[in-house]
Amino acid sequence: MGPQEWLGEDESAKEMLDRVQTDRPFLLLPPLHRVPLRVGNVVEIVGPSAKTHILIQAAINCILPQESDGVKYGGLGHLVMLLDLDCRFDILRFSELLKLRILEARGKLLEF
Repeated sequence: MGPQEWLGEDESAKEMLDRVQTDRPFLLLPPLHRVPLRVGNVVEIVGPSAKTHILIQAAINCILPQESDGVKYGGLGHLVMLLDLDCRFDILRFSELLKLRILEARGKLLEF
């Protein structure tokens, strides 16, 4: 499903909540794949550091394809939606880490 199709859907918030609360998640990223999570569970990651980095790495794993043009990226090839309610998500950091992951998969060094 592309962005235009996703945006064009006619679904109320109640219909969406009814759907997502009954559908089982289609994937869980490591290390959460070993935890018996169910629909409606909430996972909270706490600690002094690395929470955003974990989120960014999980998003990168989701959006990169498994393989493209003979290059193995090891991703899942799915869409990701991030809701940044406090406007603190650093998209430049995200893009730098994504670029680094792509260059590493291609066997090229990132030059700073």
